[in-house]
This record gives sequence, structure tokens and C-alpha cells, in this order.
Amino acid sequence: MQGQDNTPLFIGIDGGGSHCRARLAARDGRILGEGQAGPANFRLGVEQVRAAVLACSQRALEQAGLHTTSLPQLHAGIGLAGAVLADDQALAAPVTTLFARCELRTDAYIACLGAHRGQAGGVLILGTGSCAQIICAEDERTFGGWGFTLGDQGSGAWLGHQAVRLALLALEGIVADSPLTRAVGARLGRQPEQFLAWSMNARPADFARFAPLVFEHAGANDPHALALLAQSSADVCRLLDVLARYRTGRIALLGGLSGVMSRWLPEPIRTGLVPAQGDALDGALLLARQGLSQE
Repeated sequence: MQGQDNTPLFIGIDGGGSHCRARLAARDGRILGEGQAGPANFRLGVEQVRAAVLACSQRALEQAGLHTTSLPQLHAGIGLAGAVLADDQALAAPVTTLFARCELRTDAYIACLGAHRGQAGGVLILGTGSCAQIICAEDERTFGGWGFTLGDQGSGAWLGHQAVRLALLALEGIVADSPLTRAVGARLGRQPEQFLAWSMNARPADFARFAPLVFEHAGANDPHALALLAQSSADVCRLLDVLARYRTGRIALLGGLSGVMSRWLPEPIRTGLVPAQGDALDGALLLARQGLSQE
């Protein structure tokens, strides 16, 4: 259960839909190494997740120069996207049993834990998808995070999806066209059939690639782009309002879309946000340490 000098080693792992990251730390908090591998969303299947976790963990050990240290010597904290169902803890056994001890939560949980250094607070994550998390004495709860079909309000995938739909409507003359709809059409084609062919295999990340066009054209007062960002802002504010009800005084906006989206939020909402004090891997390491302290 220890490293080469008989002191515990901790590894934090953040498994998302795009990639899986690991950070290895000594007992005194020193970062020893990091590694990255492919997607690790739990809905992709436990074998995919296990392979990604194994790969990024081994790369972190290699970067640290701990070539003879094995995973069963590590205390792990893992956050996995998609690990939200009651049976997921049991189904994740092929992953959690790789380590001496392992605490498993969602990726939103470790992001919140890291953002506030283990203190009470909430986060709203805006990236390809969206998800909110609160951790405080009264509750530990996730809001949203149900995926592209049922949720992801305010996310890059939602914005891109709506932009593509508007571009198709404009192409058919159902709504007025605009610079935004023409820019989307320039990428997808000038025939509705081309839109359909593209959509047949499009994933949330493919739709999210159109989100930057929405922000770009909103800056030029495109009416469709402005309407989409007004709706997105309203959705984001609803999620932030839920977190604010817990009165922790700490709510952070995280994710690749957080910086640009914050500019479209009402000033009282924007000024009430706090900067994150750490990232999801910091949270995963905190989770690993908490698990050891509870033994």
C-alpha cells in the first residue's frame, strides 16, 4: 500500500467523455507525475473505463520514475462522468479493485471538491455538456448531468445543436437567415440532405464545435445568436440559482465554456461567482486522502 520509501502514495483520476487524466502525489502533497489516456465516461462501458484508468495511471507512475510501483500500492480517488446510477458502484469493481483502496464519485463531485479545496460550495460545469454540483453539510447533490438527449442546458453541445437546427430552418425558408445560419451552412452544405447525412453520426462534441460561431456572431448582434445566448443564459442562471439556495457563499463556474459564457450572464449573477481554488484532479486527490483517513 506504499511507495518505494514505504510512505503512502495517492492518485487522483478524472475520467471524462474526451479523455482520462491522472495525477500522482506523495503524502506531503508533492505532485510526482501525471498521465493522460482516452475517454472514460462510464456509459462507454466498464472495460473502456478500466483501460483508460490503467493507462493514465501507469503513465503518471512512469513520469514520476516509479517504474516498479504497481497500482495495488496506490490509494485512489476517482471521478467518472456518467457514473450516476445506483448500480454503478458495484459495476465499477473492475476499476476500483485496481488499487489498494479506491473512492469513486462522479466527475462533477471531484470538480466541486477541488474547486473549493474540500470546503462547502457549488460548481456549474459548462463544456460540451453541463452539470451542477453542491457539497455542503446539508446535502451532496448533482443537478443536471443527464446527457445530451435529456439535459446539457447552456452547454456547447446545446448551443451548437440549436444553431444547426436554425441553419436548416433558414435553408428551407422557414425562418429568416442570418450570418450565423449562413456560417453553419458553409460547413455543412447548402442542401437539407447534407445536414441530415451529417447528423446521422453526429455526437454531442460534433455539435459543440458550432458553439464558437454562436458567440462570434452574437458579438456582431446576429439576431439568432443573441436569442440562443439569451436562452442559454437563462438556463445557466436557473442552475446557479439552485446552488445559491444552499447559501455557501462559494459558487464557481468551470469548464471550457465558462469564461465566454460568464460574459453573457447578468452582472449580479456574474459578480457573485468565485474563482476555483483547484481543479478536478485536486479534488480526486482530496477524495483519495479522505478515503484513507476514514480507515
